[in-house]
Order: sequence, then structure tokens, then C-alpha cells
Amino acid sequence: MKTSVTNLSDTNTERQETPESRDMRPVLRLSLALDLFARLSIWSTALALSLAAFHALDAWPETSPTQADLPLAIRWAGRLAWFVLLFNVIYVAELVVLRLLIPTPREGRYPKVAGSFNRQLVWATLLMVLNKARYFPPFPGFLVFHVTNLPPMCWLMGPIYGPKSRSCYAVEPAILDPHLVELGRNVVIGFNATVAGHYQERDAWVLKRTVIEDNVVIGGHAVIYGGVHIGAGAAIGAGAIVLPNTVIGPNEFWGGVPAKIIRDLPEMN
Repeated sequence: MKTSVTNLSDTNTERQETPESRDMRPVLRLSLALDLFARLSIWSTALALSLAAFHALDAWPETSPTQADLPLAIRWAGRLAWFVLLFNVIYVAELVVLRLLIPTPREGRYPKVAGSFNRQLVWATLLMVLNKARYFPPFPGFLVFHVTNLPPMCWLMGPIYGPKSRSCYAVEPAILDPHLVELGRNVVIGFNATVAGHYQERDAWVLKRTVIEDNVVIGGHAVIYGGVHIGAGAAIGAGAIVLPNTVIGPNEFWGGVPAKIIRDLPEMN
């Protein structure tokens, strides 16, 4: 009997996960390599198409810019401005096309298991890579924010790439999971604020939709985690951290770390 118990105990010990079996470095390194390849490919393709288009249109001035007087220098500057704009439009169009090729991951809780293959997390990782290319475009992609929020590209970005939004922004908000974020009308998001459609537990990733209704104000540097629902007319103070799955009622003002209700606001006329 003793031998039998000992063997069973040894077997259970062998089946337990060790720290090495949960090592996430290979997965993260693969993600970084994919990020490098994708961003370099998107940039180089946009650059090649822009150069080809300008060549086909014979849009470059005939004289070299290094030998230009002031009128020719102004002409070169104007053509370069059009080239940069074309590059940004093509760059954003590439993001839309690539987004169409990636399935939208389902909401849910997905355990962190090194070496496992979960399609939902694969799709989420690919969208994360695409989103990094969206928010950190290489030169000359400094107009990507403007192009994505102006017609006609905004009519494609919202329904296809996300977030589903009926608002426009004066500064660039960081929407980490645009496919899981919904924004109503007249939503104001302050500088360097972050809105996510996910959060991480110690042993799992959780993908959950974040909904922000009409006339909401989110202060600068605030963080909104996945699963949050913010009612119409509510306000989030600057620097606040709204924890996952928090429900904020209409016309409530929340602030602090973690965010809590501070007071009720008067209804909007």
C-alpha cells in the first residue's frame, strides 16, 4: 500500500506545471518579431506605392532640389507635402485591408498557458500588432491620426477597424482594442487617456467589450479597463483608473485610483 501511494504522489508531482512550463518569453518574442515584420512591411509597401504613384503621374519637378532657387524650392515643398499626404492615405488604407483579413476575437477569459494554441488569442495578438502600427507609424506617417478621423477614411475605419464611434477627437486617444470599444456621440477623451477592451489577470487574459455612451468626458491620463460601461453624461476625472467591469451610471462624476463615485452631475439640457 505504501508503495502504491508513493507512486501516485510521484505521478501527480510530475504532472504539475513548473515555472519553466509557464515561461511566456517565447510567445512574447514571437509577438515582437511579428510586430517588427508587420510594421516594416506596412511602411515599405506604403512608401513603394506612393513613389510609384508619383512616378506614374510625373509629379516630381524636373530640377533637383539641391539646385533650386526659392520658387523651385517652394514647388518641391508643395510636391513633398502631397507625397506625405498620399503616403498617409495609403498607410491607413493598408490598415483597413489587413483588418478585414483578421477575424474578430470573441469575448471571454483565456488562461495563460505557454505553448498552447488558442485562436482567439492569436487573433487578438494580430490585432494588437496592427494597432501598434496604427498608433506608432514611422515617418512620414505623422498624419495618420488626421487621415483616420477625416472623410472618407473615417467612414471605413469606424465600421471595419474600430472603434465604433460617433465622436471625433482633438487629440489622439489610445484605444487599445478598437474592435471591443464602442463610443457614443460627443465623447471627449483627454490627452494621453487610454481606453481598453481587455484586462489581464495573473493567469489569464480577459477580452470584454467597453461601452461609453453619449456626452461622456474622460480626463487626461485616465485609464478605462475592459468591461467598463459608462452611462450618458458621466465624467471621469483626470488620472483616474476605472477598474475592469465597473458600471458608471448616467451623469455621475468618478475620480481617483481606483476610481469611485464622487458626486452626481446635473442632467444635460
